[in-house]
Amino acid sequence: METDEYAKGIVISGRVKDVDLAVELFMEAASAGRRTTLMYNALMSAYLYNGLDWKCRKLFIEMKKEVVPTIVTYNILTSLYGRLCLVPYMERIFLEIKEANLSPNITTYNNLISGYVTAWQFDKMEWIYAFMVQGPVKPDIQTHFYMLRGYAHWKKVDKMESIYELVKDHVNEKDVVLVRTMIAAYCDSSDADRVRKIEALMKIIPEEDYRAWLHVKLINVYAQENLIEHMQSYINDAFNRNTRVVTKNVMLSIIAIFFRCNAVEELAKFLKQAESARWRICRSLYHCKMVMYSSQNRLEEMEKVLEEMEQSNIDPSKKTFLIMYRAYTDYGHRTKVEQVVGAMFKHGFEIPEDAFSS
Repeated sequence: METDEYAKGIVISGRVKDVDLAVELFMEAASAGRRTTLMYNALMSAYLYNGLDWKCRKLFIEMKKEVVPTIVTYNILTSLYGRLCLVPYMERIFLEIKEANLSPNITTYNNLISGYVTAWQFDKMEWIYAFMVQGPVKPDIQTHFYMLRGYAHWKKVDKMESIYELVKDHVNEKDVVLVRTMIAAYCDSSDADRVRKIEALMKIIPEEDYRAWLHVKLINVYAQENLIEHMQSYINDAFNRNTRVVTKNVMLSIIAIFFRCNAVEELAKFLKQAESARWRICRSLYHCKMVMYSSQNRLEEMEKVLEEMEQSNIDPSKKTFLIMYRAYTDYGHRTKVEQVVGAMFKHGFEIPEDAFSS
């Protein structure tokens, strides 16, 4: 075989994850006197594709003793170090390119931007992009994909949207992962129109392409936006899919909307379902339920919440007793007030200042 045929064979072997065959072809070519830069690049690429980082770096060291690296060689290394978040090494390779009087190409700059995005060094990502816009090597569609991802992770929604407009059709057709990343950015943003934008992007994602983490984010968004029906729809879907919510902040958002809407029956139903589904159960859930019952003078039901807490192995806190104390005080149940004060003494909690007033 010719040298380029060996190289193609090595690359293809790497792509089908047959590294042993790639090495075998490389050694065969070397025995035939074809130990060239092209061959080394092909095997480095095979190692990179299969996650054999240390072999890729070791081969580069051996390569420099035999042949002269090309820009393709250095591009493989910038990609390698970028994926590993080894930014100083990646930047050192970029300096070696200049020292070797080689011209960086679009792949070089894209690898740099990708590396900075992976390492969450967004200022440097933006600097490289600005340099490309002004320089001889202009951004391509892959550059914009990386920038879109970077701005989404950076929560720079305005800049994310401007990049999205440049590659909108390509993203919508080919990159569902990027669409999900944009939705996540909107979920974490304070954009006044985020619900409409989220729902527009959700239409692009196939129904079978379900991600539990994104589903939980959407529950949180609808709770924050006071869209209780939408939130409950997503909650019911999560229960059906056996998706668990284990984040306290999301549970607090759910509690807050039930409280704002004075939906104690819905809260009680949700709490039972959440307990059965092994969601993150916090004391605030029970406290909210107690406060809402007390506001409607449903004191017996408020008292039963204590039993529910005990069944869930959640001990009452000072706030638990204060909720009961205020409820009994407001409705003139003096005997109950005294019982609560006694319980607070027993648990070592500070007694309200007005507890002994006439």
